[in-house]
Order: sequence, then C-alpha cells, then structure tokens
Amino acid sequence: MKVDCENCGSKLNLPDDKLEPGSAFSFNCPKCKHKNTVTVPAKSKSDLETDEGAPPADFFEEGAKPALICIDDPGLRNSLAKAVAQLGYVPVTADSARDALKRIKLTQFRMVLVDEGFDGQTRDANAVLSYLQYMDMTTRRRIFVALFGNDFTSLDAMSAYALSVNAVVKRSDVTQYEKILHRAVAENERFYKVFFDVSREIGKM
Repeated sequence: MKVDCENCGSKLNLPDDKLEPGSAFSFNCPKCKHKNTVTVPAKSKSDLETDEGAPPADFFEEGAKPALICIDDPGLRNSLAKAVAQLGYVPVTADSARDALKRIKLTQFRMVLVDEGFDGQTRDANAVLSYLQYMDMTTRRRIFVALFGNDFTSLDAMSAYALSVNAVVKRSDVTQYEKILHRAVAENERFYKVFFDVSREIGKM
C-alpha cells in the first residue's frame, strides 16, 4: 500500500501482508517523524486486482471517451449513463469494486464516477477511490473523477480537494447531473490545459 506523509509528502510503501483490511493504524514518518493515520481499504488491493475471471478489455472507436460508472442504485446509474452520453462520453457500468478495478487496469478511462458507498463500502474504505488516489499522477491527471454522496454540496471545491477527486456531487441532485458534470469537466479541462501546455514547453511531455 502506497501512502504519502501528510506533513512532508514523503512517499512510503507499506507491506500489504502486514495490513489488516478495514482497519486504521498510525505510523511515524521516517523522514520528519510526523504521526500519520491511515485507513486500509476493506478489501486488499492484491485481492481486488487479481486477474482471475477478469472481464475482457473494453474496446472503443478511436477518439472515444469512455466513462466508468460505479453506482449501485439502478435509477441513479441509468441517469448518469444518459448524462455522460449527452456530454459525449461512452458509459461503462461496473458491477462491483472488483469489476471496476479490473476494468481500470485494462482501459484508459477519461472519467470515473463513483458513489462513496459503492459495493457496500464506506467512503474511507472505498476500494475504487483508494486505487485512484495512489495511481501514478501521469495517468491520474488524465482521468476526471467525481464522487457522489448524500452529504455533499455539489461542486464544493474544498470537499473535492480534501478527498483527492475532481468534483463532488450530491446524490439527490439527479435532475442536474448533466449540468453539474458539464461545468465540472469544463473547469477541470481549463485547469489542466495550462498544466499540460507548460509541461510541453519545458519538455516534460
């Protein structure tokens, strides 16, 4: 399990076999000695990422923008599928956290929409969120991630930043999903356009 020290940002790799799924533990950063507290996902990464029974890779036309929907409620899932299709994305639904992680490994999704309680998990132990948070940033920057939950105010930038996602959406704002996502994606693209332009100029892309 990869973690970052919340004080100095040092990257640490903790052995999965020493971590109990669903538990919380504290450790001192070897560099700055700051005490960090980490919650281990309810299902271990090694268990969720197994290739046994993996779904076939999703194939899309050149230039397509696939969007992975990780929502349990059928009504909300269908509403989201229609909303992302209207925005020009190709919706793909995940049946479980295991299914979602296998698909993320095989497909370069442009968008991932995940409910905080997807597959019966909690926000702090959400396997899909955890995987995305520790994904290599070169890949992660190219994926728009929206987190859905009951307690959010849609498009609250501070909540999104605190949870390492691009946008948060209140679950009950179902009639506004298309408008909310359109605005959030546009703002995210404007932000990263500057980043990518500068990276190209200095030869990092």
